[in-house]
Amino acid sequence: MSYLSETISDLEKEHQTALSSAREKMLTDINDAQALGNRQQMEEASITFQNIASELAEKFTKRIEEINAMNLKAVTDNVPQIYSNDRADIDLNLLVYDGDRDYVIDFEKDELIQSTLERINQNNGKFKSRKHLLKSSLRLTKTLAPVLHEIGEHCKIVLKLKGDIEFFVYQGDMFNASCYPPDDDKLYIILSSGILERFSKDELAFVVGHEIGHVLFEHFNYPVRQILDEGNDDLAPIHAMKLYAWNRNAEISADRAGLLCCQSFEAAGRTFFKLSSGVTTDSLDFQLNEYIGQFADLEEVLNDATHDPSDWYTTHPFSPLRIKALELFNKSETYAAFNEAITGEITEEAMETEIKRIMSLMEPENLEGDSEQSEKIQRFMFLSGYLIAEADGVVDDSEIQALSSIVAPKVFANCIITVKELERGEMIREVQTLAQDLDVVLSVMQKLNMLRDLSIISYADGVIDESEVQVLYNLARTLYINPDFIDRIISDAQGVNN
Repeated sequence: MSYLSETISDLEKEHQTALSSAREKMLTDINDAQALGNRQQMEEASITFQNIASELAEKFTKRIEEINAMNLKAVTDNVPQIYSNDRADIDLNLLVYDGDRDYVIDFEKDELIQSTLERINQNNGKFKSRKHLLKSSLRLTKTLAPVLHEIGEHCKIVLKLKGDIEFFVYQGDMFNASCYPPDDDKLYIILSSGILERFSKDELAFVVGHEIGHVLFEHFNYPVRQILDEGNDDLAPIHAMKLYAWNRNAEISADRAGLLCCQSFEAAGRTFFKLSSGVTTDSLDFQLNEYIGQFADLEEVLNDATHDPSDWYTTHPFSPLRIKALELFNKSETYAAFNEAITGEITEEAMETEIKRIMSLMEPENLEGDSEQSEKIQRFMFLSGYLIAEADGVVDDSEIQALSSIVAPKVFANCIITVKELERGEMIREVQTLAQDLDVVLSVMQKLNMLRDLSIISYADGVIDESEVQVLYNLARTLYINPDFIDRIISDAQGVNN
């Protein structure tokens, strides 16, 4: 016989049925032989069963392998190839950070986000990057900036670009660089005069590679601020949460392209150091290990009640988180696939798992547990979100949808019923009581994450009501967080630029 099942569970049932049938046949033969007193026939019946059982086991094992192979092929066939080689021949699907890619897959399936993007394209038309840059900044030719063009050519070779790079510079002491939506055969990178003058060649290679990475991964396809502005009547606050989280994860992918271009983890570290400290002179002795060690200190510092960590909190990941994520990539088999000089020490799976843990420091809290603490956090989030929602006098369906997205279904169902029985003053008092209970178990980082998510709820509709901001200020004070943090994250979110 041959096994025909297509799932492991069905195969196990089929195998047990076949074994039972063979066993019943053996027992019948043994009973018949015993009635006749024929010992040899009894032994033959036992041997026959053993042979059948052995044959069935072999076929069972072989079919398991066949089913696993079919499942693997199905998974492989169904994995979307998100990134094409239209702009470069490098394997972007291997290079990308999983957290970046997974959000893009989610966005591609989200009808509301896609319809919002269609409206943006219809209303604004195609942005003329080169025309805008020629009017607002200085184009850097090979004659004006030979070193920068040498860097560009190097990056073009490493990343296997199919188009050319055109550089622009504008007057500015801040260290800034950005990419503009490309044309079919040209990439546009704009640098501030400050970063161009004060960064070394290999540091600029990291910066340029990073910006090219944004283009290759087509991060410009999801302009966060435009999407939220255009979709203010349709998108729920959960969309804003996802878009901002993706915006941070996208930086990790771009950093990998930067490392491929500069081919020096130390140069990447110096770049982050300069960007975060502003120091570019020899007044400080840069030590990469010391800087990486800052990641290990980060959680401890953030939990220090005397320290205000909100200064670190932006729409981009903290620099210590980014450098740690890049260090893992630098040691990975994934990087080794792009750089023959590298011997991968860790697997891609191990690298991505650890980076996901690192990035979770800036992600919404995991509220799916059933612990008493988890339920208190969720209750606090729901009541706080409800206070924000009703601050302007109206709690609409989109705000209810947002509340349902930040707490577990069981907690939401309970809260949505009980909240109607509470006066506003009672809700405020319960929020204050919950905050006192949670203060001893929540880290400062967790409190910042909670406030950031609640802030997103307040402005996801594109309108920030002063009454909602006042509620956020009060919630910050309740959690013993400087209310200035609310202004900072709202300002950062409004200024998001991919």
